[in-house]
This record gives sequence, C-alpha cells and structure tokens, in this order.
Amino acid sequence: MYNWPAAFAGAAARVLGGLTLLALPACFQLREPEPSATASEWIQPTQIDILLANFTTAVQNVNVGNYERTFSGPDYRFAPDPTSAGSSPALFANWSVPEETTYFSSLRRRTATGTTNTLTLSGRRDQFYTTDSAEVSALYQLKITQQDTAFHAGLLQGNMRLLLRRRNNEWRIVAWRDQRTTPGLCWTDLKKYFSSH
Repeated sequence: MYNWPAAFAGAAARVLGGLTLLALPACFQLREPEPSATASEWIQPTQIDILLANFTTAVQNVNVGNYERTFSGPDYRFAPDPTSAGSSPALFANWSVPEETTYFSSLRRRTATGTTNTLTLSGRRDQFYTTDSAEVSALYQLKITQQDTAFHAGLLQGNMRLLLRRRNNEWRIVAWRDQRTTPGLCWTDLKKYFSSH
C-alpha cells in the first residue's frame, strides 16, 4: 500500500468526511466558454476507466472545461516530482484545482486551434481501498505541440499515482503524485512553466 503524504491524507479525510467548504467569489476566474462541441467529449464517469478516458481526451484536445471536471474541487491536491519542483516548492505547496486550471488555460492559449496532444498510459495498476476509493498508478508519455518556443520539450515522461474517490456515483481525482522516470522532463515541468508564463 502506498503511503500518501499528510496533505493527501488530509484531502482523503475531507472527502470521506464529507466536509463542505464555502467558496468565495474571489477564488473564481472568468474564462471563455468552451465550444458546445467539446461538451460532447465528456462521459459521466461512473467507472474509473471512463474517468481516465475523460482525462486523456481533455489533455489531448486541451479542453480546459473537461480537464477541470476530472478533479474533486477543494479536496484535490497535486504533489510534484521533487527534482522538477526544484527551487519552486512554494509554487506547489497548495496546488489545487485553480492552479490546474491556470496552467492548463495557459497551455491552451499557446496551442494552435486543431492541434492535439498524445497521452499514452501504460503499466496501469489499480488498487481499491474501499468500493468508493482507489489508487491508480501508470507510466505516462505525453507528447505536446504548443507554440511557446521557450518551452522546448515535446515529450514528457513519468509515473503518475492518482487517488480517486467516488461520490454520487461519479469518480474524481482527489490527489495526483508525479514522479520522473527519465533524465528528461516530466509533467511537473509542464505545470511549473505554464503556471507562470
């Protein structure tokens, strides 16, 4: 069984405890509405496979709305690869859904219309803790095509561990741990760059 850091344990406890947090209007950012065609890409995530398919499709099509929907609101936390986080640990200290949306929206703005990325997951392992909670571990290869010439990587590789919870018969990601597996860049590097550019 994988030992999650205290921040993840807290997130899991909040999810399991059903703690409801009030959202302040200042926490929200306005964005352009997604084209109606992109809404049809979303399938109600009643199974883990469907949630992962929604996540993969959102990443490949750089669909900000659907990407955001895969995460579990205020309970979600991201743990970066320590090497990639490097001198920016504060950036990832409380990384939650708003930070996911900010970086992914930035990536969207630098992606040409009609361009798609390629996300491949392999070696997937699922471990159920209860009927409504599971951990999914998989190796990923993410090939991105974007227009910011200062970010040189086209291929990102690593291992992702996702803590999932089911509520109201829908699965969501409540925690994500990234780990590099090669000397090259990983997903943490992508988030680090596009969260501030």
